[in-house]
Amino acid sequence: MTAHRRRAVRLLVALAIGLAACRGGGAPAQATRIVCVSKQINEFMYDIGAESLIVARDLTSIYPPQITSLPSVGYHRALSAEGIISMKPTLFLTDGNVGPQPVLDQLKKVGIPILVIKPGSTLDSAQLLMRDLGQRFHRESTADSLISAWNAGMDSVFADTAQWHAGKRPRVLMIHFGQIANNYLALERGGVADQMLHWAGAENAIDSVGGMARLTPELIAKAAPDIIIATDVGFDRYGSAEKFATMPGVSLTPAGKSLRIYRLPEDYIMYFGPRTPEGVRKLAAWFHPSGGATTTGAGR
Repeated sequence: MTAHRRRAVRLLVALAIGLAACRGGGAPAQATRIVCVSKQINEFMYDIGAESLIVARDLTSIYPPQITSLPSVGYHRALSAEGIISMKPTLFLTDGNVGPQPVLDQLKKVGIPILVIKPGSTLDSAQLLMRDLGQRFHRESTADSLISAWNAGMDSVFADTAQWHAGKRPRVLMIHFGQIANNYLALERGGVADQMLHWAGAENAIDSVGGMARLTPELIAKAAPDIIIATDVGFDRYGSAEKFATMPGVSLTPAGKSLRIYRLPEDYIMYFGPRTPEGVRKLAAWFHPSGGATTTGAGR
């Protein structure tokens, strides 16, 4: 069975499971004014050509760039019911990572439909999400074409990066800035970012498995990463690799001493999407600068 055929079978199985797990059934017929609170769903809605339905976003949904022209209803975990209601939405669309709960209760009280669609935390479930959105919002053929191109991109990446899956790998610390708590977090093993590190031929410098761990200078020094990847908001607080290396604990690491510190927009590594092949190539080019993988983007 070919890789594409295996992937198609997995998608069909996931589709049956995922559709049963999604709350709210299909999108309401009058869903022409959507407040969408999910970075991944917002990007996918633009990808499939359904962006004209969105009237507002959450603060962290900043890709594609044109979405920033829409009003923001606030941080996804600290929403205001008044801000959402003021947009006169006919649908509140989310992946479930929203709060506080009283805001959702208030939306229900005033009659705003809420549709919760399970996020795509693996390649297969992310493609399922795109296919689901295509069906709900009548962009099926566009979604199918995007998924086909996405699969081709991943197959090409896997072929190019397989050379780094054996032997010594650089230890990489991925640092994310948590805006609501105003602190720096390490991306642990088992998530999207960790999988992308593996594909790009590196090892996560953090041994714990879970979501994110609050960083301390001691933890950074103990992790001793060869390379640091900092997401955009946190990196930009310093503005350069040289200044980021002055962060407590970072200067003691091999990455801080060699200034192998790179900036990456967080949406590349917080969820899978059609840009995932590009993201893996960016990482691989930083991890293996003398290797064969190509990149289209930024350095430090």
